[in-house]
Amino acid sequence: MGEIKGKTRIGIIMTLIIDSNILISAALNAKSELFNLITSSHFKIDFVTPEFSLSEIRLHKKRICQNAKIDIKLFDTNLIKLLSYIILLPDEEVSDKEIEISESLTKNIDLKDTIFVTFSLALDALIWTGDLKLYKALRRMSFNNIITTKELKQIIKGI
Repeated sequence: MGEIKGKTRIGIIMTLIIDSNILISAALNAKSELFNLITSSHFKIDFVTPEFSLSEIRLHKKRICQNAKIDIKLFDTNLIKLLSYIILLPDEEVSDKEIEISESLTKNIDLKDTIFVTFSLALDALIWTGDLKLYKALRRMSFNNIITTKELKQIIKGI
């Protein structure tokens, strides 16, 4: 853990993959708990997200901002700030075997979540999600590398 693209960061005790829904929710409100969890640099956590996550956000940004009644420029400003604390992972840096395993786990849930599970396997990292359907379905299949915000806060208390 703590090793991304061949670089080991001293003092990092955990790598955490941020799911798109967490990143979106954090970008909607810079005063939110989610935003604070990501930008609080005193935690010994490497926050990472696949490039796919940003592609999804760009694709749906207008609708997201309309539904949340937030100005797109404010959303973009918040997202840029968040990304200064997050390592972007190139989607192609995973093996076919890891993708195959991940697809078997997500095929009956949501194939768009495959990339998060794939990186979880590749990095032996936890996925931080707000998607309870994904969380419960993966846990039922004994995939335990997935946590909620509540569980993350418990982990942080122990750091």
